[in-house]
Amino acid sequence: MGSDIKRRRFANGPARPKYLGAADADKAVMMILALAAEVSALRDRLDTHERLSDHGASPTTAAVESYAPDDAAEAARAAARRSLIDRLTRALLEPEPAKK
Repeated sequence: MGSDIKRRRFANGPARPKYLGAADADKAVMMILALAAEVSALRDRLDTHERLSDHGASPTTAAVESYAPDDAAEAARAAARRSLIDRLTRALLEPEPAKK
């Protein structure tokens, strides 16, 4: 008697999430890299402020704009940039782990 009743076979919850398409993913990557470039520039300016302060100079706009880093400072900045790029692109460049 109860076996003749047909039950609905789908979920009644909210719709499944939609993930980014290829074009949207490319846009997201470009936005992230643009933000990373801004972070890198801000780090360089902060480094300039710190170095000027360490030498007893006032970090005014003119002093910051005219600052030229020495070889050691430039090497440290280059290493920091490389580290930032490595961290940002790790997920894109490392092979995915094998699925079991």
